[in-house]
Amino acid sequence: MTADGATTKVLLVGPTSTPWESIATGIEADLARLARPGVELTYRCTGAGPESIRTTHDAKLAAPYVVQIILDAAHEGFGAIIVDCTADPGVAEARGVVPIPVVGAGEALRSAMATAKQPVVELTGDDLRGMDVAALVDSLRGAATVALGGTGFSHLVEILSAANPKLVVLDPLVVALDTCLAGLQRS
Repeated sequence: MTADGATTKVLLVGPTSTPWESIATGIEADLARLARPGVELTYRCTGAGPESIRTTHDAKLAAPYVVQIILDAAHEGFGAIIVDCTADPGVAEARGVVPIPVVGAGEALRSAMATAKQPVVELTGDDLRGMDVAALVDSLRGAATVALGGTGFSHLVEILSAANPKLVVLDPLVVALDTCLAGLQRS
């Protein structure tokens, strides 16, 4: 919510050409989980570029489409943008062309990791895709904090927290939204 009590409109940008039908259920669950009073969350995919982002090359291919969505959103009156990808495609470029905050999920996660309770274990998207739950839980023995290094794994937060209630689980979208809202309050 803004200082004058108005609702803050935040756009989450999906930087891929993945068809909406294949991600809608997960995105709707993310939006419900991320809901905050006074904040209106909207999600848009670029609908262009790579189907997924797993390499630096993929991120570079996605960047121009992300920037275009952000430009459009700024003209539509959104108050802030979150790029739903820990590779942060188009984030730096968009900041140079729009007057509203643009937060990358990856940069927000890295910042949170720097101040998190140690030791921190970062699990990449490839790690998270390749492990079953038992192996995932076992890999975190001794960790105080785990950072989910991909944005499509929010469903693991409850599982990991239940397996070890003392473990701090950093979800990149939650961290990005918190960073975004804190930045809006300061401005």
